[in-house]
Amino acid sequence: MIRTILVPTDFTIESEELLSCIGEFKNVGLKKVILLHVVDIFKAQGLAPMFEENAKERIEEYRILLEEMGVDATTVVVEGDVKKTIAGIADEENVDCIVMGATTSGLIKGRLIGRTTEYITRKSGKIILVEKYNTLRGTEGETYRKACSAKFSKVMLPIDFSENSKKILKEIRNLKDVIHEIEFVHVIESSKNRDKLEDKKKQSNFLLSEMGEEFEDKHEVKYITSEGETAETIDRLAEETDVTLIAITTHEMESFKGILLGSTAEKLLRKTEKPVLLVPAGKR
Repeated sequence: MIRTILVPTDFTIESEELLSCIGEFKNVGLKKVILLHVVDIFKAQGLAPMFEENAKERIEEYRILLEEMGVDATTVVVEGDVKKTIAGIADEENVDCIVMGATTSGLIKGRLIGRTTEYITRKSGKIILVEKYNTLRGTEGETYRKACSAKFSKVMLPIDFSENSKKILKEIRNLKDVIHEIEFVHVIESSKNRDKLEDKKKQSNFLLSEMGEEFEDKHEVKYITSEGETAETIDRLAEETDVTLIAITTHEMESFKGILLGSTAEKLLRKTEKPVLLVPAGKR
């Protein structure tokens, strides 16, 4: 169950847009949200106390917004190495999920860009929700709007039939009360032998239907088997079928230097404009 969520923020994505997605977790056991801002010690230097004081004022506004939504929230403002501090506090507070924001242009705004997000997704053993935002440019500068307003409406589950990929079902069971549609997807690498490819597709659809059978009574469930490069195909299907969230398991930390290093999940996270829920295959 996702009972405690950590939301690292650098105030670049407007508060209402960043925090509104938290409300969707209220019906699946959410008890507490920890709002975190890390003053970068490498950039702030002698100005760190001033930055810290300003951050405390701004993050309090976020806390008030969450309380108005009926969510218990606390705030933390500290100095430190941004990426290591986020991962460390997630462990210290024993949170169930980390929520981060990214723009659909492919760049995650502010201090949570590139290396920081990459570090968190590789090193943290927590569930990570990467919320995607469309960048809107107007006369008063950039603003952001969530790419999917109801992210649990139609959820895609990429499955490769490994034991790791099947572990996503546990989290989907926990979220079943807020999910309306589920789309099971398997991607087969391209094959020159069309007869064998069709046989593989039939077998894959059969295995997918076995996995999804338990959800069919209360959800609309679809099964799709396609061919091609895995991450590109998942992204294409997500656009074509208009899913609102892609939920995918990552490798166990013992298997690689980092959870997502070299994985389909990492490629998909960088490519897709859909929100992505990353669920570690190992213990949290």
